[in-house]
Amino acid sequence: MRDRLAPLAAILLLTLVVATSYWYARSLRKPGAAPPPAPGTPDFVVERVVITQFDAGGGARHRLYAERLTHYLENDDIELASPRLVSLQPDRPQLEARARRARVENAGERVHLLGSVLLTRASSGGEPALRLATEYLLALPDVDRYLTDQPVELQRGASTITARSMAFDNIARTIEFAGDVRAVLVPDTAPSKP
Repeated sequence: MRDRLAPLAAILLLTLVVATSYWYARSLRKPGAAPPPAPGTPDFVVERVVITQFDAGGGARHRLYAERLTHYLENDDIELASPRLVSLQPDRPQLEARARRARVENAGERVHLLGSVLLTRASSGGEPALRLATEYLLALPDVDRYLTDQPVELQRGASTITARSMAFDNIARTIEFAGDVRAVLVPDTAPSKP
């Protein structure tokens, strides 16, 4: 009887070792469930970044420069330090927006520019250059619109306008001011055509 028990015990022991080894190997192959990051924790940070947005035809529409880009996985938002957004559309005067910082939402659909915001548009077709200063500006790059509910000062040539809020449509070339609007309008000094 002992002759039969020894091989049976060896088979049981070997089966136990194989099963334990198999279980251990399978548990190591499973991806470890890392704890979720704490809210407000970035998943990556990039220094001195340049991002170019292209249109459907492959032409560059906008270029975004920043000293630092911080991405948050929880809501896909991006924080930018010292951002500069430049339009690159050849059929429109170049527009540039700068700020101390910015928050980008919805894959660049909405850009909140914060702190010492400066928006400039180059002169074009006899129109003077435009300079707009405020502390907050919401940029909607896809539709080329810029909005603020903060005090704003606009200079267009020698003329200046101040207001409590503003909506600027760069495609339609219109600006709407609201709240305590004050303007000093200086006529163009360009020579008239005969």
